[in-house]
Amino acid sequence: MLSSNCSTLEWCDISWCMNITENGIRNLAESCPKLTVFKAEGCTHMTNNAAKELATNCPTLLFLDLNRCSSLTDEGLIIIAEHCPLLNALIIANCRNLTDSTLIALGNYCHQLKRLDATLCSQFTDAGFLAMAQGCHLLERLDLEDCTAITDETLRHLADNCHEIQILTLSRCEQITDEGVRYIGSSTSAQENLHILELDNCPTITDRSIDYLLACQHLQRLDIFDCQQVSKNAIKKIQTHFPDLKIHAYFAPRTPTQTNQRTTSCPFCCCTSCSTCTFSCCIIA
Repeated sequence: MLSSNCSTLEWCDISWCMNITENGIRNLAESCPKLTVFKAEGCTHMTNNAAKELATNCPTLLFLDLNRCSSLTDEGLIIIAEHCPLLNALIIANCRNLTDSTLIALGNYCHQLKRLDATLCSQFTDAGFLAMAQGCHLLERLDLEDCTAITDETLRHLADNCHEIQILTLSRCEQITDEGVRYIGSSTSAQENLHILELDNCPTITDRSIDYLLACQHLQRLDIFDCQQVSKNAIKKIQTHFPDLKIHAYFAPRTPTQTNQRTTSCPFCCCTSCSTCTFSCCIIA
């Protein structure tokens, strides 16, 4: 019914609609060629064939959400990249079958891409991000959480090629080191544009990374939960440098000494007075 009566439809969200089949997506795409926004999060019937129908019939797509479309492989994403050159936002989080071939296709065809969410795409490597970075110069928001195969080389490629990045998520990318953060901090574009950097659970990050970030003049938020080698002194240093910076950090508690006087500081936190602390995290504002 929708596909037969809405030929001018531009925005469609079928997220978690488990009963919409591959045929249903094909009929929708054929009847709604003006779609610019399509959301299909959690749709298990969003297959490579469905992706082909969507891409070939809706070439003006700008925003595509394929989060948790677990049936998709590189084949489907390559077709999307080839036929949707105007795409500026792509969410492929939790699509674990994808490999560097998808990133190569994005770099080759999707030069307008500004946002990519690749959370838990664990097969993506430095080589794939090199190809993507060389073609997607307009990227502003990049989420690489749990892309566990990437190293500092990916950050070097981003620093060299993607000069508009404002939001960068690297949480649980355990091979990222201080050297990778140095690439970001020494990039003139990051110094001017980077607003949010998430480095949660990057175990080799140390105080040196915090020093490198002092050059990022417009940094608004820094997440470093469970970065065990980052000290409270380093956090206080960057907080002094950027008084308005929000820092999300966590420190394992020390065994408190016996005292009859109630303390006003929280052993979990890197700040000295946390009257609203919930004992699960520290948010410095």
